Amino acid sequence: MGRKLLLEKADVEGIRYFDTYRREGGYRSVEKALKSMTPDEVTEEVKVSGLRGRGGAGFPAGMKWSFLAKPEGVPRHLVVNADESEPGTFKDRYLMEFIPHILIEGIIVSSYALGSNRSYIYIRGEYAWIVDILEQAIQEAKNNGFLGKNILGSGFDCEIFVQRGAGAYICGEETALLESLEGKRGNPRIKPPFPAVKGAWGRPTVVNNVETIASVVPIINDGGAEYAKIGVGRSTGTKLISACGNINKPGVYEIDMTISVEEFIYSDEWCGGISNGKRLKACIPGGSSVPILPANLLLKTAKGEQRIMNYESLSDGGFATGSMLGSGGFIVLDEDQCIVKHTYTLAKFYHHESCGQCSPCREGTIWLDKLLHKLEYGQGTMRDIDLLWDVQKNIEGNTICPLGDAAAWPVAAAIRHFRDEFEWHVTNAQEAQTRNYGLAHYADSIEVTA
Repeated sequence: MGRKLLLEKADVEGIRYFDTYRREGGYRSVEKALKSMTPDEVTEEVKVSGLRGRGGAGFPAGMKWSFLAKPEGVPRHLVVNADESEPGTFKDRYLMEFIPHILIEGIIVSSYALGSNRSYIYIRGEYAWIVDILEQAIQEAKNNGFLGKNILGSGFDCEIFVQRGAGAYICGEETALLESLEGKRGNPRIKPPFPAVKGAWGRPTVVNNVETIASVVPIINDGGAEYAKIGVGRSTGTKLISACGNINKPGVYEIDMTISVEEFIYSDEWCGGISNGKRLKACIPGGSSVPILPANLLLKTAKGEQRIMNYESLSDGGFATGSMLGSGGFIVLDEDQCIVKHTYTLAKFYHHESCGQCSPCREGTIWLDKLLHKLEYGQGTMRDIDLLWDVQKNIEGNTICPLGDAAAWPVAAAIRHFRDEFEWHVTNAQEAQTRNYGLAHYADSIEVTA
């Protein structure tokens, strides 16, 4: 069993509430930071830790903090991105629902480092019940002197406010989130200026994901250098993974980013293997927006080469043979799953969620949706597959925010690795609507060793 930093106390009865959380060692990082560290020292510990943003981009958190402008007399803000809308991703929900105080604690320490006296949690609108949990945790922290004026006699003031979104995936993009937070339509902003210079209400702002901010707690408690010893290379610390799909044990797992993809899928400690004794066909390792990979690029090869569950290994080889750790939404597909059908489902999602601001995304996602619909329902041609490839190429890299890329990458990877399955939908049009087509040969040459 790997080391747990965020979920270590998850099974403690009553850990949702302040008294239990405090009894189990909670809020020690606040005491340490406010009583014996300067804000710059807290930031330096986060930089030393190597913590990377856990929301998808993987940008070093401490470096992002260091970019924050500090003009004299201008308020600064920390905004926590809890708009967890990436299909296949639900690890932030787990943290907020069952261990809300670790997020509140992380916000207080991070706010102290950044000089934010008013910090915000922007939460996905569908997480309505979690808003009540967070509000209760905030009030408990305030009642016990960890929020409000002059926290622990340090002279530092901090208030936390929860703002619900309205169900728009686009508001997971940090500048669209800020627009929505300000009460405007959630359209992404053109950058520069970046939020670190001109963010919420035109003030310097840092936007970080829930898991990122929660990870500040063990970093301050144990020290950045100790945190950096966990993991490998630039993939330091632990990572929460939302595992779902055709596996025996779906759920949220905390890994140290040194285990292989094969071990994660087949070990009883983690996913417990493919359900119903089926073979692995493919996996989307980092949420719906990252490229899908077939089994032969995931499992151990004859040469003993393995994919490791970390940023570098999953992206190795670029998008031709690699993917991304992304938000940690780990979606497993067995040999009976239809790649065209799943790609069509994702295309419909991104078409629906495009804000329409950029024409390549606004028009391109419509074309992706329509072309995949034709192919899935046996009405497509070989030319449609080529057109599908051209459309996704014209979307990628041509939009203000990454939603266009998120729509294009799954389509590109599906065609790249499973083109013969797309062609089957053309040559076997009558069967395409009624048959689940599984390309079992993708797993035929792979010996599962776990």
